[in-house]
Amino acid sequence: MNTTDPADELRRLYPPILTTALVAQMMHCTIGDVRDKVHRGELPAMRWGQQFRFFRDEVIATMIPVDPNEPPVDDEEQPDEARGDEA
Repeated sequence: MNTTDPADELRRLYPPILTTALVAQMMHCTIGDVRDKVHRGELPAMRWGQQFRFFRDEVIATMIPVDPNEPPVDDEEQPDEARGDEA
């Protein structure tokens, strides 16, 4: 039985630094979807002139499924002091 980790397979197939097109191929989505994820802050990227470049391992990390047993992180739930609100 082959129990190859999908992340290890992606590391084998793709170079350490990726173009937008390679990320789209890796994630099975469109180039526009990749750009949208970058602009929403869901996918870390570096500007390379007019283009983006991605670190393969950072892209793989965003593709790892969330554990359903883990409590959700709610960034909106901050104490009043942290938001600068005064009572």
